[in-house]
Amino acid sequence: MAKNNKMQVNKKATLTKKIKNCANCGKIFAPLRNELLCRDCQIKEEEREREVLDYVRDHQGASINEVMEAMGVSDRFIKNMINKGLFSNVKAQNLTYPCASCGKLINTGTYCTDCLTKLREETKKMADHMAVRVAAAQGVKVDKPMSQMSTIEKLDVQAANELESQKSKRRGIYETIVSRRDGRSIGRKRS
Repeated sequence: MAKNNKMQVNKKATLTKKIKNCANCGKIFAPLRNELLCRDCQIKEEEREREVLDYVRDHQGASINEVMEAMGVSDRFIKNMINKGLFSNVKAQNLTYPCASCGKLINTGTYCTDCLTKLREETKKMADHMAVRVAAAQGVKVDKPMSQMSTIEKLDVQAANELESQKSKRRGIYETIVSRRDGRSIGRKRS
């Protein structure tokens, strides 16, 4: 009987994890993936997107503000459509918004190409730094000469060397304790 109750509790816990409130209307629904909207609101949003696309096709030179006024949608709605790539087949050069980093006007994505390039370079530098740091922490010799290392990389290598030195001291102390326990003598030779 207790086992059956546990199964029912587990089923309820699983169901409650899958149930969400629609971000638009607040209705409770069970998403199939990671949807934020219930099926009814998804259908309404898709219809609204089609209407906006039709408007932009008919008014190819329209800006975001003009589309917002004419269609009664928010700039966030239009930006989401742009990020989904819905305007890729429509000539909509005037549908631009600022890059999240520098403010340059763009019509796809979140960042302009310059900022994306900088982000990629910074990410690569961070990945390289982390690789050196992990290698140093594991006691692996780093092939990079100290002159080419950043200050942080040098500190990581120094810390790894100190850690290795402490480990060897501990090993020496442990061996001394074990040898004394076993009755052997290690150390200076007595004359």
